[in-house]
Amino acid sequence: MTVLVEDSLRLLAGRGVLWITTSPGAHAGLPSPEELRDDGRVRRMNVHLLAVISPDSALNDASWRGINGAVIDLNDGGFAARSSLGKLHRLVAIAAQHKARVVILDHTPSLGGETHDGPMWRPVDGSDVELPVRYGLSVGEALRLYKSSLPADADLHVVPARGVRRRNFWGRESKLPWSSPVDEVKDVDDLLVAAVLLPLEGTTLSLGRGTAEPLLRVGAPWLDTKRVLDELADRPHPGVKFEAEHFAPHRPTDGKYDGFSVPAIRIRVLDRERVQTGRLTLDLAWAVWKVHGDSLRLAGAASAPGLGQALLLVSRGADPDSLVDASLPALVAFQKRARAVMMYR
Repeated sequence: MTVLVEDSLRLLAGRGVLWITTSPGAHAGLPSPEELRDDGRVRRMNVHLLAVISPDSALNDASWRGINGAVIDLNDGGFAARSSLGKLHRLVAIAAQHKARVVILDHTPSLGGETHDGPMWRPVDGSDVELPVRYGLSVGEALRLYKSSLPADADLHVVPARGVRRRNFWGRESKLPWSSPVDEVKDVDDLLVAAVLLPLEGTTLSLGRGTAEPLLRVGAPWLDTKRVLDELADRPHPGVKFEAEHFAPHRPTDGKYDGFSVPAIRIRVLDRERVQTGRLTLDLAWAVWKVHGDSLRLAGAASAPGLGQALLLVSRGADPDSLVDASLPALVAFQKRARAVMMYR
């Protein structure tokens, strides 16, 4: 937002603008979009902020009547469970239909910009571009990957983040205003664990919702933590350790095991640079499935972004290592393509 106002307002001069964001209020030390209406620089450029709406509302064609400019301010997480790339792609296409110029406020990924881990998936319907489940690209960089599948007449501009280095793409370490893409966790190491666990929400495992520390552990009344941990001990999991514990959900938002004392397995990050989120999700699901079988109802996670199909295969007996290793050629190809679109070094 700061770079837009200080350097790039000319892109919106004289336009009626739609501001598309999931964070309409002031946050991370920045003013709200509504407050920009009174900014002298905005007035001098004759920029008319007509509405501040959510991405879902902006997918409605009627929201674009009388609009010839848009700012898209989406905090993409850089990982499958909190990816906004599919929605962002559709918004750019809708704007092109209405001949509206789109200005993207670039956001760096929260979980590192130098680590990509599979399996691969396709966040944009109809595109053949595959990304790893943790892709480590900024919003602008990812859009550059999808350039060939965007409308040829899309009037698209990316306002880059200022003064950041790729090695510091870890939450607040980027020195940019940062908010977690997962509301329940605020620490970047906790966000890394949440990226591992969120694909398992469709199963019968509780992720600790209804406790003071959600999305850091999994549990269920039937979970035999010792046997599951024994299974996990046979597989390397660099950068993390597992601990057995209990928790008791109170009015959990997912409705799971309210008031029960639940045996659980907690994940603690020891070295964030070495954590392989996709492999860790699949290994954890595999170990619980191997011990408890149908109690897990692993097929319920089949719609999880990025990992759903791999989790479905695990429920049918597939080995996680084979699933991850099968994606290695595509991962190497992605890394080569990613280097060509990187805006930050």
